Amino acid sequence: MTAIFPAIREWFVAKEQYLRTFAALDSRLEGWFKGEMFVLLDELRRQRRIDSFDREKCVTRETGRIQIDFVVCLGGETHYCESKALCISQAAGTPRNLRFYLREDEVGLIRDLRKLSRLTGPGEKWILAFVYPNPLEKWGESIAALPQDLRNWRCLTRPDEFPPYLYIALWRLERST
Repeated sequence: MTAIFPAIREWFVAKEQYLRTFAALDSRLEGWFKGEMFVLLDELRRQRRIDSFDREKCVTRETGRIQIDFVVCLGGETHYCESKALCISQAAGTPRNLRFYLREDEVGLIRDLRKLSRLTGPGEKWILAFVYPNPLEKWGESIAALPQDLRNWRCLTRPDEFPPYLYIALWRLERST
């Protein structure tokens, strides 16, 4: 995913009007982000920058099936990726700040981190979190509060690398040695 992350960044940074409007309306539009990722991944496949991709792929485990937002094959390696939309503008008075998304429930980032952590076998595990507007100084303090069992996840990007209207947090599950 790090090989195609510059294309992901460029694709979404170019959507400034959309992201500012979504934030002004305090709208969490995860489906829009997934749809944009479909179009981008299809374009990257046509350009032969990725081998293939599947959307909403069901992966069978001993304890049942897990649905993964995207499975990308790149250079012969499989990448399992979940995406999250985190609108933190609170423009309409909603309680959705970073702590809201970093709690253990059905809408939070923690759920997806745990879901991918349970996925065993070969392949890289990733989370793409689209945070709008950019949280800047609040980010470090918020992710420092991650539960201990999720400390093997590393965020590879920083808010100060992005414009004020968007931060894309790219998380990777570190393999245990």
